[in-house]
Amino acid sequence: MEFGNVDVEPSCGELATLTIQCAMRQLLARRALAKRQKEKHTYQELMERLEKEAFVAMVRREQEEAERERKKEEDERKRKKEELLLQRRLLEAAFDGEAEEALAILKEVSERDTKRGFGFDEAGKRQWLLSQLHMINITDANGNTAVSEAAGGGQPEVITLLVQRGADVNTKGAFGRTPLYRAAFGGHLGSVQTLLQLGADPRIKADDGCTPEQVASGEALVAALRGWDLSVTDSMQTTMEAEKQRRLEEEKIQKEAETDRDFGAKNNGLCFSPSLKGEVELFQKEYERCQRELQNSYIELNKRITEHDKCARKGMEQATLQVTLQVVYDAEDVLMKAQLKAQQASEQLSLAKLTLREQSGGDAVLESGGVRCPVRDLDEVLIKDVGGKIKQDGRWPLLVDPSGQAATFLRYRDTNYLDAMNPENMQPDKLRLSLLGAIRFGKPCINMMEVDLFETVENQLEQVKPGLSGQLMKKELLLEERYLDLVRSSDGPQYSRTEFIIDRIDKFSLIMVTKQRHPSENLLTTFYPIEVVLPEAKL
Repeated sequence: MEFGNVDVEPSCGELATLTIQCAMRQLLARRALAKRQKEKHTYQELMERLEKEAFVAMVRREQEEAERERKKEEDERKRKKEELLLQRRLLEAAFDGEAEEALAILKEVSERDTKRGFGFDEAGKRQWLLSQLHMINITDANGNTAVSEAAGGGQPEVITLLVQRGADVNTKGAFGRTPLYRAAFGGHLGSVQTLLQLGADPRIKADDGCTPEQVASGEALVAALRGWDLSVTDSMQTTMEAEKQRRLEEEKIQKEAETDRDFGAKNNGLCFSPSLKGEVELFQKEYERCQRELQNSYIELNKRITEHDKCARKGMEQATLQVTLQVVYDAEDVLMKAQLKAQQASEQLSLAKLTLREQSGGDAVLESGGVRCPVRDLDEVLIKDVGGKIKQDGRWPLLVDPSGQAATFLRYRDTNYLDAMNPENMQPDKLRLSLLGAIRFGKPCINMMEVDLFETVENQLEQVKPGLSGQLMKKELLLEERYLDLVRSSDGPQYSRTEFIIDRIDKFSLIMVTKQRHPSENLLTTFYPIEVVLPEAKL
């Protein structure tokens, strides 16, 4: 050592102290390094496991999609087979004169439309009529319709039934023969008279150049055909032509509605405008409706579970517990159905938005100023905010995580984790203490939403303190120690003013997590969206 101009050698004690200090620093450095290495190893293992789970989930979804396609094709084959069977039954019933069987078949056609989702509104009724009309005018391998078969079999009652429901009385079948031609050729006087009264034209010739009168079997038939007033036929044909045009127009309208209705997914019970943007808006409304139903189903299930638990704690009779337990099971069934509907609505909306993006080149997350992030990079992008994009944006982050992998990642972090679907987590006092704890320790406060419950979360925050939701979203709660307004006298000394350190407060963040593939415009505007990207499949 040097004091002034005099060099002083360190004493043995000082040397020992220096040696001990160096050794201790080295020990602490080794421990810190080992800790960081262990944390890195743990983190890498976690990311690898999450990526494997994501890959398995992706494969499972692809398998489910393949199964849905297979089932769709199988249902289509089954539908066509049933259609052919119904057609064969109708043709046979018409020829045999089984009017009740024909009516039963037409009823089955209407019931099939009902199963496809058509209601009792004007569009539904129009579809029923068109489906029956299609069935009535089907043809066999020779081109003969049901009314032609009824005429060939001499069944005036069935002829009347079919024509009243829209059958074409002058349609040509095998060899260009009309129903009137077949009835006259077969010698069925009653059928000939019925057909003439319903508008059949006796002047139409078959491919052989003969009229019904020329091939009629018997003088009575010839007389009936020869004596028929053709002006009546002309008048009826004018009426039938007008009716035919009206039905063609109805069919055109229905086909257009059916095309829009089946956009993205079939049989969803909706009709859409030709505008793609309008279709997306209607799909969004249907999706939001399913989300509300799903939310109500969750709430109802939680209520029923609470009621059952109360009965169990009170030691009620087994019979009573069986009843409350069955109510829980019923609520679970309702929830499962609501989840299925919500999933279908989400898939329909996804396809519609995908089509819209492909046409416009847009992307909801990127257009809202957000980013995409692989699961492995969440720590750097979300927690550490490497590059400062979240800070620069100024909004709290919204994690768009349909796979649920990010939620698993966040549970392993030091966070205050809240589930918006859990009524206990949404109690005002629970929310208050979670916020205070996260601000005090400078860690993220996570709010997980399986469905869009942002409005519910805002309402619960307002119950904690009027204006709290706005202060939290604008980050005004962290200014001028306004968070201390949330402290209650009963909270204890750990929430005193001196326990809140500015360096920790600066590290506080609010992270909203949603499993919705397409969050609402309100969420995308209020928060900074970060879409979690699953790893690509590695074969």
